[in-house]
Amino acid sequence: MPTVASPGQDGGSYRFAVVPGPRLGDESMRVDSSATSGSITLEWDSILVRIGTTLVIVREQGNEPGGDDHLTRLAEAALRSFQTTGP
Repeated sequence: MPTVASPGQDGGSYRFAVVPGPRLGDESMRVDSSATSGSITLEWDSILVRIGTTLVIVREQGNEPGGDDHLTRLAEAALRSFQTTGP
């Protein structure tokens, strides 16, 4: 899967990778991201779902192993809510 790494202005670095994720809405993708500065790394994962002209984004942030276990279920719930109530 595509991965982009770039240096940060503070000497740290950023990494973004498109990874396998759930198929939701008209189209969807999952992006895993991280920022590193010195010995500290912050990680966050996002699922982006397009429904017509609307983009629904669900983001999880944290450093605990397995912290993204609920991300797909949250994205599915957000999609159901959008489809029920609209924007």
